[in-house]
Amino acid sequence: MPRYRSSPKQPYSFTAWRRIWATFRGRMRRWLKTTFPGGSRTLASLAIMGVLLVMIGSITANLVNQIIIARALERELATAQVEMQALQATTKALRAQLEYEQSDAATEAWARNLGLVREGDIVIVPERVPTLAPLSTPQVVPTPAPLPSPAPNWQRWWRAFFP
Repeated sequence: MPRYRSSPKQPYSFTAWRRIWATFRGRMRRWLKTTFPGGSRTLASLAIMGVLLVMIGSITANLVNQIIIARALERELATAQVEMQALQATTKALRAQLEYEQSDAATEAWARNLGLVREGDIVIVPERVPTLAPLSTPQVVPTPAPLPSPAPNWQRWWRAFFP
């Protein structure tokens, strides 16, 4: 009767990988021989493989380039949307200001700032009373203490290497 292990078996050992690789290599060789009659490593087969590799490389490079361009366009679109929202808010504020400027309240406020009055208003003009300005005493500005002169360069190097 077979014994069962309590611990799980390792998925693949080194010899199992070698066996898998040998199987894959054998299948590839058979495929090459049937696809390219005359041997697996003829000049024509190598040329075809080279052309295929170049095509795959160019397709990959083109794909990567398209991804980079798409990301740059997405960033530009996000920036443009933020800019558009800011411009819409500015437009809304300017429309509100235009409505106020066209109203009678804005006209009256403008006239009042110019000193104009309406009929029936009582104008009060205050008199100016001269005030004596306090005598200013001269302020003594303290002079800062002179900074000590820096140490010579050789002393600074000496302190840097030998503290």
